[in-house]
Amino acid sequence: MASSIPRIVLVGHPNVGKSQLFNLLTGSQVAVSNYPGTTVEVAGGRGQIEGRPVEVWDTPGLYSLSAVSAEEQVTRLLLFARKPSLVIQVAEARNLKRMLGLTLELIEAGVPLVVAVNMMDEARAAGIKINGEELARNFGVPFVLTSFARGTGIRQLKRVAAELLWRAGRKPSPLPEMPYPPRLDLELRRLAARLKGEYGVSHRAVACALLHPDSELWALVTRKEGGREHLLPLLEALRRKEDLLLSLSAFRRSQVEARLRGAVFFPAGEKASLSEQVGRLLTQPLVGAAVMLLVLYGGFYRFVGGVGAGILVDWLETGLFQQHLVPLLNRWGEQVLPWPWLRELLVLDYGMLTLGLRYVLAIIMPIMFTFFLFFGFIEDSGYLPRAAYLVNFLMEKIGLSGKAVIPLTLGFGCGTLAVLVTRTLESRRERLQASLLLSLAIPCSAQLGLMLALLSRGEGVLIWLFLVLLSFLAAARLGRRLFRIDSPPFCLEIPPLRLPRPGVIIKKTASRLRWYLKEVWPLFLGISALTWLLHQTGLIHLLVRACRPVMASLGLPGEAALILIYGFLRRDYGAAGLMDLYRSGALTGAQTTVMAVVLTLFLPCVAQLAVLIREHGAWFALQVVVLTAAAAWLAGVLARLLALLPLPL
Repeated sequence: MASSIPRIVLVGHPNVGKSQLFNLLTGSQVAVSNYPGTTVEVAGGRGQIEGRPVEVWDTPGLYSLSAVSAEEQVTRLLLFARKPSLVIQVAEARNLKRMLGLTLELIEAGVPLVVAVNMMDEARAAGIKINGEELARNFGVPFVLTSFARGTGIRQLKRVAAELLWRAGRKPSPLPEMPYPPRLDLELRRLAARLKGEYGVSHRAVACALLHPDSELWALVTRKEGGREHLLPLLEALRRKEDLLLSLSAFRRSQVEARLRGAVFFPAGEKASLSEQVGRLLTQPLVGAAVMLLVLYGGFYRFVGGVGAGILVDWLETGLFQQHLVPLLNRWGEQVLPWPWLRELLVLDYGMLTLGLRYVLAIIMPIMFTFFLFFGFIEDSGYLPRAAYLVNFLMEKIGLSGKAVIPLTLGFGCGTLAVLVTRTLESRRERLQASLLLSLAIPCSAQLGLMLALLSRGEGVLIWLFLVLLSFLAAARLGRRLFRIDSPPFCLEIPPLRLPRPGVIIKKTASRLRWYLKEVWPLFLGISALTWLLHQTGLIHLLVRACRPVMASLGLPGEAALILIYGFLRRDYGAAGLMDLYRSGALTGAQTTVMAVVLTLFLPCVAQLAVLIREHGAWFALQVVVLTAAAAWLAGVLARLLALLPLPL
């Protein structure tokens, strides 16, 4: 993007509407979610304000410039490394007091700033009155009252942004300095005076952030300063003064309270609304647990498994493809394609069109469609963070906080995306633990739906569920020992409970489905071509022969090894191959149970493995590969014993 174009950065707490504003300014379709952690990486887009082009950057949620989690560090580094033309802070109207501490930090950072107070419709419904002009006077920066969901306040926000971006020949008004207590002010000035580098924010803001140990920020400062020797002695002395940080935090809280007086009014004797009462019930242990079980049963088992993997897959795969499209494509190949090798590449048993296309459109797409609909429903309603709060106690036992529910739940959609979302977790150890569990015992929705459809008619589903849960708990125990994880702190934004908006859910489902199909389409065609090549060269027989002893130890036929190869390339492709093998009669019901267990726990797919290497390093990825392969085999042996398979002759 051209540097002459103004650069607008959207910041704010998680779940306040930054991605909605990004869509409104750029027309882009990113996932706008009602739970923290949707935006993990910075999203950039082009838009126009008053007919002039702008760059807009949507950032991960940020509570403070003294970042804790990886997602907060991404946002802070974006601000600190290069000064933006304008920062738009999005704040939630009903929780303004908690949001405006960040406003004070941004003011001190010296960036051109406007605050968009979002969800004003909900604040008014709750009887809260907010005077935007009074807030602007008290804080010294513009405040605009908005409701992105209803499209109100957007024009005024654009007008204010245009005024700040294009003041003809005038310099922006200087932002007010924080009136710190004398001792705190002196210490911060001493540290800021030693900073000589050029940053995107003021030296005072960098000094405040440095009081909190952070390797990412320290690396940036070292690079900007050309060294750190001149900072270390003073910084170490300041960090030992714990009362300094407490004083800084207390000062900001008192400043926010003072500046809100006369600008924000709450109704006297405020009563909790019906949605608030229901929201509180959902976090109570008994009621919350019962509702969670109903949500999981109805969402995953009945909707994704029954409707997606059952009704829709049967209709598309059997009714449409097997009976009509595949025979039609085979006849077309015989009439049009003169070379046998080309016919086998494109059509027939392993053709890119008859196998790859069928797997994508008839088996994988309906399952992903129902999962994304279900996930969009629970996130837009505000239920997901309540589930995270409810299970926090249990998650602590396996070295995770309740916040890990978000990436673990996303793992049922796509493990690759879920590993990226582990950046929302506060510590590296917790991110490693979550990534390990995602790689081992969280099947993607296509895999899960097909497993439930294949095993639902007998005790196989109970064996599969028992062994997957057992592997999950064993891996959690092992990971906690390997990574030496203590119970992590739990801090999560809980949004108001809302009726899901059908239009928003459909848009998010369509956006995610487009992203997913764009990713899997070339991979599935490529896997079909690879399968054809393996058959043409005879390598497939060598691979099957090499894996036969392992398959025999599990009571499985040698050709089942091909399903594991498919599963390594794409988990959902392997699951589709298992369904084909079962329907062809090559596997008994008991063998299908064993294969389902092994395939679920087998290696992460190639894409997920690549993300693991990028996020956590090759050594961690190698450990995951060894652990998942061993766990899959051991669980397969147990499944065989439980299913009472006959011993191989």
